[in-house]
Amino acid sequence: MLRVGFVGLGAISQEHVLGYLDNPDAEVIAVCCPDELAVQLWLQKWKLPRATHYTSLEAMLASEHLDLVEILTPTYLHAEHAMACARAKVKGISLQKPMGLTLRECDEIIETCQRNGTTLKVFENYLFYPVYLKAKELIDQGAIGEVLSLRLRTLGGLREGAAWPWCWEPQSWRLDRKTASVGPLTGDDGYHKFSLARWFMGREFEKVNAWIEPSNILDAPAFIRAKFKNVPGDAPKYAQIDVSFSMHLAIPWDFWLDDFVEIVGSKAIMWINQCQGGGDRELFKGNAMSKSPAFPPIALFVNGRVETYPMPDEDRSWAISFVNSTKHFIQAMKTGEPPICSGEQAKETLRCILASLVSAQEGRDVFLDDITTETEALKKFEIKTIFCNPTTTVFA
Repeated sequence: MLRVGFVGLGAISQEHVLGYLDNPDAEVIAVCCPDELAVQLWLQKWKLPRATHYTSLEAMLASEHLDLVEILTPTYLHAEHAMACARAKVKGISLQKPMGLTLRECDEIIETCQRNGTTLKVFENYLFYPVYLKAKELIDQGAIGEVLSLRLRTLGGLREGAAWPWCWEPQSWRLDRKTASVGPLTGDDGYHKFSLARWFMGREFEKVNAWIEPSNILDAPAFIRAKFKNVPGDAPKYAQIDVSFSMHLAIPWDFWLDDFVEIVGSKAIMWINQCQGGGDRELFKGNAMSKSPAFPPIALFVNGRVETYPMPDEDRSWAISFVNSTKHFIQAMKTGEPPICSGEQAKETLRCILASLVSAQEGRDVFLDDITTETEALKKFEIKTIFCNPTTTVFA
């Protein structure tokens, strides 16, 4: 059985722990967090009374023989914490995304893990969401023909009368370029969209062109267009990633984002409705969209007719994607197979985000070949803003 340690017990840990509960192959035996009360509440909630609490990562690594560590700390701590775990000979690391502040940090994490025989996974749950897996299966079976373009839309807002989300408070590290490196919507959440687009298309990007509103609290609205690399014999392929946010959207639930995907093929069009807000999660109580026939999980327009693919609520729940991703990594640790997604794959995704920021700053196309560790070191590109203004009180 794998001995698992958690570093950081913030909100996202409530999702990450799900794949370890009652798992015959892994057990959470240690947690690291400086807040004693938060630790006790967390351990009680998840019924993990045998887990030992440490206030520092150094103490945890010195006292425990860990097989796997979940690193759920802020981005500016990722490199320090991941490399410390690798040097302590932890066998596997599941690292929160984005993996580092810079491409050089990504390289250092990857190299340190390789040198110490540590399997590195940068956590990605979207590729394990049952609805997306079903959509990918249909695409691979040729249901829509050759995939030509993708549109991934993130729609966000505040529940009527809701307080501003705690994670986006003005003092949050997520809104600071030096501690977050990328914005919370186009960068942190956008990480999933770039990863998803490349997965659906089976291609890497050649270039991007982005516009991000510079005056709002968050990095939205934003519109990112991208062209995939050409493959001989294929038609040109494109993606668009849209991010919206409304300060007056009267949504009934407590979370503030949801996703919608449109995939155009040579024979059909596919729509995928919802991700975070799908299914029967308590977090989205009062959300009638999942029950509406107007928003089936997957719909195809093919040969002049509409085909829909219903799925059970449990498969539409975003939480199951976390469970599936964790179980995949545990299985990879057992078999020695490479995980999804590796450090190299995560670095590629960060390159896409950085290219988008440079494009939005400079108002031009940016080629991915120009966003590298080498050009970063030579300061041939520089991230001057993440398009967040914490002191702003309204959206334009």
